[in-house]
Amino acid sequence: MASITPTQYKFLKLLVRTGFATNKHLCQVGLTKEKTSNHYITDRLLANQYIGRLIIVPAFGFGRKVMYYVTKKGAELIAESENVELESLMYSRLKGGIQTAKGGQDLSVVRNDFVHRERYISTFLAFEKYLENTEYSLDRVYNYYQVANDKGTGLKLNGKNFRPDGIFFCETHDSTKPVFLYVVELHRHSDRRKIINQLKQHAHALEQQAIKQRFSVEYPYFVLSVFTDENTVIMRSVIEELKQTPEWPYFRDFFMFAPLEDMQADLYRAFAYFGNHKKPLPPAR
Repeated sequence: MASITPTQYKFLKLLVRTGFATNKHLCQVGLTKEKTSNHYITDRLLANQYIGRLIIVPAFGFGRKVMYYVTKKGAELIAESENVELESLMYSRLKGGIQTAKGGQDLSVVRNDFVHRERYISTFLAFEKYLENTEYSLDRVYNYYQVANDKGTGLKLNGKNFRPDGIFFCETHDSTKPVFLYVVELHRHSDRRKIINQLKQHAHALEQQAIKQRFSVEYPYFVLSVFTDENTVIMRSVIEELKQTPEWPYFRDFFMFAPLEDMQADLYRAFAYFGNHKKPLPPAR
């Protein structure tokens, strides 16, 4: 096994939690700085095929992006070092190294959901960072793009499949303290009506106890409604309209709303909550 640095090891640990990462995520977790080279992190990992690299071309705008993923070889290194089951980690079946096209240039792949996925990972990392100052950690995580080994987010709603972006179980070693369970919805468009209909689906999932049906849990869960660049400006109007709906008691007591950018700066302060008690987030130490 080729020796790797502590920083490279941290990068591998990031990838087995998220499945993939971009340069933006490297900056977000403090492994590198914006507009600086990350070759000192990635080169050896690529050469030894612990990770792979693709160039992603979103279908609409945003230019070319570099995407890194961890291979089975890289995941095996983490599984052995951390004494965890390999199948509990996220890794790609693709080969490692720099993926190239027939002409030798970097392989470019069009991904319609790339921007959404990048933002979802940023949401996950912001939440993980917040938990560092609490007694809680993410015990189980389900992601919309992960379908193997029953790790997807599919729920049953009115007899049909309903797929939120993420499901987070937050637990602590103290069995007397509650489990916090969140369903994450990252809004990917700026159509207010579509966002409201999407949130109503979540309210109906709460009413029908969709999480209880899948995971057999008795404790309540909360929906994290996350807005991004193009729809942040309509968040307030969405909330005002939700107040006029029959589902408002669900939105009031079981939903929190926040812009992604504010979450990354101060997650607790970012979330708006309209219930009659403290925000349902793990308390800081």
